[in-house]
Parts: sequence; C-alpha cells; structure tokens
Amino acid sequence: MDERVLGAGTSVRFAMLLFLLLAASGSMMLTVIIGLSDGDRAGCELAAGVDPDDSGFWGPAVSTTGQIHAFRYCESLWAPAPSWWQIAAWPALLAVSAALLFRLLPLWKARRGRVVPLEAADPDGELRPLLAELAATAGLSAMPRVVVDPAAGSTGAVVFGRTRRPVVCLDGGLLVTRHRDPVRFRTVLLHELAHIANRDITLTYATVAVWRVFLVLVLLPYLLLQGYWVHEALEAGNVPSLDRKVLLAAFMVALVHLARSDTLRSREVYADLTALRWGADPHGWAGDGPRDAAGPLRRALAPILEQWRTHPRLGLRQGALSDPAPLFRAASLPFFLTGAAAVLAAVHLLFHFAPYYIASSGVYLAASLVPAALVAGVAGIALWRAVAYAVLTGARVPSGIAAGAWMGAGMTAGTLLTGMGAGSAWLPERPYVLLLPVAVGAAFAWWITQCAHLWARTWRGRTLRPALLLGLGAVFLALASWFVWWQLGGAAYAGGYSMRAEGVAQWLVGRFPTTAPVRELVGAPGLTTLLPVLDTFGGTPLVALAATVLWVVPLAAWAVGPGTGALRWTPASAPVPVPAPVDPVPALRRVLLPGLLCGALACVALVAVQVYMHGGQPGPDARGGLYAVRYAGWTLLALAVPSALAATAAGVAAGRFGLIGCLVAAQTATLLGFAGTTALVSLDGCVEALSVFQDGCAWRPAWQVGLFPYVQLLNIASVVATLVAGAVAVGVAVVCRVRPPRSRVPRRAARPGGVAARAAVVRWRLVAGLLCTLAAGTSAIVGAVHLRVLSAVDLTVTQRVTTQLAGVPDRPVPAGTRVRQVHAWYHLSGDGLVELATTYTIRLNAALRGVRKGDSWDSLDRRLRPVCADWGRAEVFEMIWFRVPDRSAQADWHALGAWAGQGSRRCLQGLDARDVPAVMEALRELDAAGRCAATANARIDTVLREGGRAGTFRPPAKGITCNRLVQP
Repeated sequence: MDERVLGAGTSVRFAMLLFLLLAASGSMMLTVIIGLSDGDRAGCELAAGVDPDDSGFWGPAVSTTGQIHAFRYCESLWAPAPSWWQIAAWPALLAVSAALLFRLLPLWKARRGRVVPLEAADPDGELRPLLAELAATAGLSAMPRVVVDPAAGSTGAVVFGRTRRPVVCLDGGLLVTRHRDPVRFRTVLLHELAHIANRDITLTYATVAVWRVFLVLVLLPYLLLQGYWVHEALEAGNVPSLDRKVLLAAFMVALVHLARSDTLRSREVYADLTALRWGADPHGWAGDGPRDAAGPLRRALAPILEQWRTHPRLGLRQGALSDPAPLFRAASLPFFLTGAAAVLAAVHLLFHFAPYYIASSGVYLAASLVPAALVAGVAGIALWRAVAYAVLTGARVPSGIAAGAWMGAGMTAGTLLTGMGAGSAWLPERPYVLLLPVAVGAAFAWWITQCAHLWARTWRGRTLRPALLLGLGAVFLALASWFVWWQLGGAAYAGGYSMRAEGVAQWLVGRFPTTAPVRELVGAPGLTTLLPVLDTFGGTPLVALAATVLWVVPLAAWAVGPGTGALRWTPASAPVPVPAPVDPVPALRRVLLPGLLCGALACVALVAVQVYMHGGQPGPDARGGLYAVRYAGWTLLALAVPSALAATAAGVAAGRFGLIGCLVAAQTATLLGFAGTTALVSLDGCVEALSVFQDGCAWRPAWQVGLFPYVQLLNIASVVATLVAGAVAVGVAVVCRVRPPRSRVPRRAARPGGVAARAAVVRWRLVAGLLCTLAAGTSAIVGAVHLRVLSAVDLTVTQRVTTQLAGVPDRPVPAGTRVRQVHAWYHLSGDGLVELATTYTIRLNAALRGVRKGDSWDSLDRRLRPVCADWGRAEVFEMIWFRVPDRSAQADWHALGAWAGQGSRRCLQGLDARDVPAVMEALRELDAAGRCAATANARIDTVLREGGRAGTFRPPAKGITCNRLVQP
C-alpha cells in the first residue's frame, strides 16, 4: 500500500519544532531582558507578604493574586513589563536571521573550491541524459542543478537548497563507481530526487536555519545570564543550586534534536520507498546509513543511540522496503516529545503575551490554540495512519492508549520543567495530580483511534482526508480547552489549591445571593471541595463546544452509514480492493436509542427535582444561598445518572467502538435533559407544584434567571457527561477483557431491507442530524458568549474570589523575613500612603481650628468639604496597595480605611443636609481614622527599628490609640 496515505505527518512535526523555537525565543529573551533590567519584582513579592523561603506555589499565588490590584500597581512602578517592541523584537529578529541563513546555506554548501559544476566532472556529457531520464521518472517539472564534490570519497549524494530551486551534490566516489555499480548510482540518485518530489528540502533546511540562529541569538545569551547569576551567588558565598531554567534550556536542546532526528529518519525511509516505486533496486542502499551494532554492549545501547541519529540504521531501512509497517506505528518517543513540546510552547507563548502570567482566560486560550492545533495534527495524523494501515491490511486496530499515555507523560514532564503549579520547588504539593495528563493523553488517543476506525469503516468517499480533517478539528477544540483548564485549574490544584469553608460560603453567597447567614453554608457537605472544582470547568472557555464535538463527530460517522461493498478510499497502489469487514459497525439506533430513552428519564427526574424543591420552598427573600445550590446540585445529578445508564447500555452494544458509543449516548441524554431543564426554569411558576424560584407564571429565559447559573451548568453538565462516559467505557472494556464474549460464527452481511427498513434508517439519520445541529448550535452560541465575558482581565473579581476562597494570607514567617516584608511594603509605596493619611489629619485639624463662632454654613462647608472628600480616598488604600505584612499594623491600617470611608460619606451627606450632629459624628470618625494611621505608622517604625531598618520614627502622641471596631 502507499506509505503516504493520509500524508506522512512529518511536515506538521517540522512546523511544531519551528513554532516551539519561535515561541521560546520570545519567552527566553524576555527573561534575559527582565533579568538585566533594574526592576524589583522580588520587592513587590515581599511587600505582598510572600515568604521568599516558601518554594511552593499556592502560598505565593494567594499573596499576589489576592492582592492583584496592588501587585500590578507595584510592578508598574518597580518592575514594569518590557515595551511592545522588546516583546516583538526577538522572534522577528530570529525569523529574519533564519530567513537570511536559509538563503545563505545553499550558497555556502555550493561555494567555489568545494564543489564543481557537473560539466567540469563530466566533460563528455554522459551523465546529463541519465539525470534527465531520472528526473522525468521522478515527475519533476525541471531538471535540478547538479554539482560534484570531488574531495568526497564516499559513494553518496545530498540535496540542499529549497524545494523550488534544489541542488543535488554528488560525491566524487559515487562518480567513480557509476560504471562499476550502476545499480547503486541509479538508486542513490532516485533517493535524492525523491526528497525533492516529497518536498522535504525547504522544511528541513528551514528548521536547520532556525535552530542554528536560535542557538546563537537566544540560547547563548540565556545561558550567559544564568552563568552570571551563578557567579554572583559564588561571590556572595552561596552555593548555587541547579536552576530549573538551566535544566529547561538543556531539555529544549535535547527535545528539538530528538524530534528533528526522528522526523529526518522518517523522511529518509519515505524517500527510500518513493525511489522504490520508481524502480530503484532494493539492494542499492547497501552502503548507506549506520550499520547495525555488532558487540553485545553496542547492541544494548543501539536503541538509545539510534534516537540521536538523523539517518536510520541500515537494518531499519532495508526492513521498511519490504514491510512499511514501522512507518504506521505510533511510537512512544515521538508522542512523548509532542506532549512536552506542546506544554513548553504554550507556556512560552503565554509568557510572551503576559510577561508576569497575569492574564485572562481569553489570553490563556489564545496561547493554547496553536499548540493544540499542532498536537492534534502530529498525534492525530499518526494515529489515523495506524488505523488506516490496520484496516487495509486486516491487522488488529491499535487502541492508541499506550501512545497517548506517552504523550500525557510528555505533558507532565513539560509541566514539571516549566514549574507550573510547583513554584520554585521541583515537585508540586500534590504530585499525584501530575498523573492526570497521562490519563487525559491516553483518553484522547483512545478517542482518536476509535473515531478513525469508525470513519474508516463507514466512509465511502474516494479519499479519507475529509474525515481526517473533521476528526482533527474535534481534537483541536478539545485539546485547546484541556490546555486552558490545566494551566488555570489543574496545575493550581497540583500546587496546593485549597479553600476555606467560610470562603466557599462567602463565594456561594456572591454567586447565589441570599439573606441567610453565611454559617448556614459552612457545614454543607461537599461544598468546600466539589463546587469550586466543578466551577473551574464552568469557567473554561469553549469547554461545552469541545465536549460536544467529541460526540457529534462520531455520531456523524454513524449517520453516514456503513454502506456495502469494498472501501473506496483504498489507495490506488493497493494490489486488490480491500473487502468490507465481516464484523459490521453497530447500527445507529443501538447507540441513539439508549440516549433518547435516558434523556426522557432525565426529564422525568428533573420534574421530580422540581416537586421535591417546591416542598421545601422558602420565602421569596431566602431562595438563594443553600436552596439555590441544592437545586443546581440536584439538577446536575438528575442529568448525570441517566447519562451513566445510557452510556452503559450503549457501551455494551457498541462493541469495539465502546468509548464513542458511550459518549454519544451519554451526551444525547444530557442534551435532552438540559433542554428539559431550560423549559422548566424558563416556565418556572406556571405550575404551582413545580415552582422553585418564581411565584407567578411568565416566560423568563433560563439564561436570565440570576439564581440559576445557566452557562456554567451547561459547561459542567457537558464535562460531567464526558467524564461519566469515559469511566463507563473503561469499566465496560475491563469487564469485556476479563470476561471475553463467547466465540460465535461471523454473521453474514445483512441483506438490503425493504422500504420500511430503509425508512427506519432515514428516520434515525434525521434524528442524528437534529441532535448534531442542536448540540453544535447551542454549545457554539454559549461558548461565544462565555468567551466574550471572560476575554477581559477583571482584576477586582479575581482578587475578591481568591481572597474569599483562600482567605487573607497571614502565615508565620521568621522575624528577619517579616522585617524585610514590612520594609518593602513601606519603602516601595507604603510611606507615601502613610504621609498622605498624615496630611489628611493635619488638614482636618487645621480646618477645625479655623472655624469661628458665628461662621456661616457656607463658610463651614468650604472649609470641611475638601477635607472630607480627600479622606474618602483613604478607603481604597487597601485596594491600591498591599496589606501590611504585620498583623497588628494591618489591623490598624484596615481600621483606617474603614473609618475614613464611613466618615467621608457621612460628612458629605451631613454637609449636604446641613445636619450639624451628623457632621460632628463624621468628624469624630475621621479623627479615629487619623488615630489609626498614627498607630499603624508607629507599629511599622517599631518593626523596622527592631530589625535594624530605617523608618519614619514619628511615634504618635501619648494616649493615642486606634479603635478597630468600626460602627456600621
């Protein structure tokens, strides 16, 4: 069969390497620029309360993200991000330099003194007709330029330049042996011409050019900076530790070299097979490639050394000529390298977009799109090729689970090396979470192989490429959503993501408003662990669309129908048409019927939930909080249980297509159940026994009901249905493996049915089309709306949610660290705020001393109003700057803001109403704010003085204390 069926996939692998190098160039050079700047980001972290000795992830993340406004403000002053031209300069410089080197490489290889034109080595012109004949055999439109390297005694050749202007360089030894061994001469030339016909040259030398420029312009400055830091550590008397950045650079070098070598080895074998189709002798490569290892030690090391070579060993080349099966095998190393390269590229690109990783979900998604597309192309094409080869040769179709697990292991390795979720430690706080990418990679590969197998069995087009593109598109969307969730939620959970019960309760009150006390939600079982984790799924952009395409694409293959007769997409080079498999694809109704029935069951369960919730319906003011949470939880459970039942029934009926059968049935049941949920919530109140939130009958769209998180629940339900289907598929597969079905005589191909049978098939296809349209349209609209909401960085929401869930960081630290934190807080910008509060106090006292008996109200208003208005700014001191990293000083600082905000508002209101008692009370509150500012300043001075640091040393007057109890 044609080894190029569905494409070789090497071009996509080269594209991934090029993209990784471009993304890494921008990220690594930004590290150099930031490292050489005079920024004090470490000071901002100290001011935020970060313990520099805390090597974890979650503690520093809470301190900075929980004060994100102040952190961004501090960075803008003391560690500003590089300007846009610095961010764009290095990738542009790398691209321009690589393009220039790409142009110069052919000139250098064909320089005078090294090679001579063919005419100089063949003055009689004997070779020209032979070369023209071979070029015509290769189907080349023009004869390539041919040169000779007379100093080379080997019997090989090489092609360089670019695809449209190739240059073939013949070794001098090859010309010497052309009369003695014409078979080898012809074979070698056909091999080099095959590289031209296969369009190998441009991508190969473009990668070489980018890689060499990367080594000089990016990697060298990066390592020099790391060496400078090591030198500084040695001068300071410290022992430098192995830095993650150095290890990351070394891993990048090894990854690119291994991936490039693997791709080049594949292209060499493809060129051999192409030349073989053109009539080359299979024994003509007897002298090419490294020989197989002879000794026992060399044979043991041969598999490792083989991965570093750019040319395959002789045994592999000769074996592929007789059986191209290795070209269709999903090998472990390429999948591992693909997973690692995807994570590295995504992290490098994210750092390029947001130099300090402060970004919205939309930015995370943008940084994941290209890596997801490249992974889908590399892994997807490889697995589709493996499935197509198995179908065409009658071999066992691989599951892809092992290859996918290796890809997930690469993702885990990339996560560890980039430090996502681990901080400065080598392992995150919960290292077992790093097994999740391995499971996800295996699940993706399992889905790809089953989807490819289904399309290969049902597709009746003359080429399988349309089905391939459809499947790769589904994988692309799913991988993009996975990368976003892993960077936002999964890595954070691995790094110690934890929540306080009180914080979750406050978060729920913000999501489901209620007048009930917060302590009502604290003891609710499962809320502190289950709901926030599920909410990360609901907050991931396009997650519903990604979950939808994973079952809509296989359903479309089932709807196409298995057809009859031989496969039409069989390559023309196949000797005989491949007959249809004996074991037929399960009928469409066998996977749709369980989903439809369980969807109806889900609607019944949802009605039961409405009746149950109505039985405990509180008053109109108390229908939020735990009541709304219970309703959302019961709704999700009423959708999940029927989807599990549908997945079980379909998984047993689908046989070898168990995973996608479970997905189709589970998601069908969830889709119908959620349609019922939409109708029940939209018409809530029209049937008294089913009313939950409303008392009157009216059409209120479910997506506009404030207490019902429609978009988040749709996302979560889609993800839960996907997870349930996957778990059921694994269970069914394990049971079938432990208890294999009894052997039975293969069934004969079903005869074409009558009119009723054909009408039933048409009806089921119509149902499938309606389900696909409804699911894709709904999820696409919801995803677009959700993405628009999440496209901007809402710092206030991020800060509030982090503070609510994780609390205010106040961890015990050594006394010396506490002094450094307070010193950074004070000298970076805190001193200005203290001075401002002191100025407000002085101005208020001056205004009060200037008041005389008999002054008019207008005169009093002119004196006090500016001061009262200015005091209102002190209310946001805690928003624009960090909390004081000292518990006592922070308590006074917080009271300062509370008294100032309350007193300012009451003062302005009293002046507007000409209410003297109200104004007097407000002035007392502003005086209390000034007292708290003085005591906070005194505490800061005490901490700095005891630590040997310089402060303001202005202790408050005797008897001044801060009243921390602010009256409402």
